[in-house]
Amino acid sequence: MTATRNPARGRSSARPRTTVPRDYDRASAERYWGDERRRLKDEFRIVLSAGEPACVNAAYHVWETMSFVRALKPKRGLRVLDLACGLGRVSAPLALTGATVIGVDNAFAMVKQAARKTAQAARAEGVKTRVGYAQGYAGLLPFADGAFDAVLCLGLLEHLPAWLQERTLAECLRVLRKDGALYLVLNNNRSLLLRAGRDNSYRQARQLDNGYYCGLVDRVSLVTRLARGGAKVEELGSNAHYAVLRHALHGRAMKPAEAREAGRAFVAATDRDLTDPHQDEFGVSCADHFVYRIVKQAAGPAKRRR
Repeated sequence: MTATRNPARGRSSARPRTTVPRDYDRASAERYWGDERRRLKDEFRIVLSAGEPACVNAAYHVWETMSFVRALKPKRGLRVLDLACGLGRVSAPLALTGATVIGVDNAFAMVKQAARKTAQAARAEGVKTRVGYAQGYAGLLPFADGAFDAVLCLGLLEHLPAWLQERTLAECLRVLRKDGALYLVLNNNRSLLLRAGRDNSYRQARQLDNGYYCGLVDRVSLVTRLARGGAKVEELGSNAHYAVLRHALHGRAMKPAEAREAGRAFVAATDRDLTDPHQDEFGVSCADHFVYRIVKQAAGPAKRRR
């Protein structure tokens, strides 16, 4: 198992300049995630929320992974692409199920660390894995059409400008086989809590000087376009119970006993979100994220844009 650089890196400069907006710089993003963010040491703080307590990130991780794993049902022989794999938070345990997993991330330092983590997990479990990691650009994936049974795109799009979101989705569908599924986690631009912006002052829908980009995804418009393009869109759930608790406690200093109680509350909130995933107006107004399964049914959305 190795981590490799994408040989196509840098080729985007050969495209006509008018086709590549200048509001996002891949190299700056790689420096932020591969260098600055990794200094936080803790994996969940690196790839999830840098400013939240461990129990908050752990609860989110459980909700996100359980939401798509129940639908994906990973097994030996399943070919899975984990796009923006980070440090292998999802791809490492998936590889232990016997699925063939490829993890791709824009930050080479991330994929190197993910490869080490997966190898260590495989040795600890005494299993052989079919997994590989590579640096790659979400807007131009180095894989053949129909190469995967499933693509995971978990929390990536909020870190990309709208034009790159569109290219990324087109590439995800291109590399899926017919009837393959894209598992998509989107933040919720209709949430009254997220729109207030008190939990993340850096969510400005522009790339900051250090390379960080974060914005609210136009969730409904995005999945509507996918459906109109021929894909089958299924909402798997949202996390409103977790979100209400997170926003209520965000930034609050807690004594040890209060922190333990908060940890138990986040476990309970996550259990409720998983038990009651379809939350109607409560989810629309309060959830931080929605998770979708997008099944590729037509060739049209998967064609590479010229």
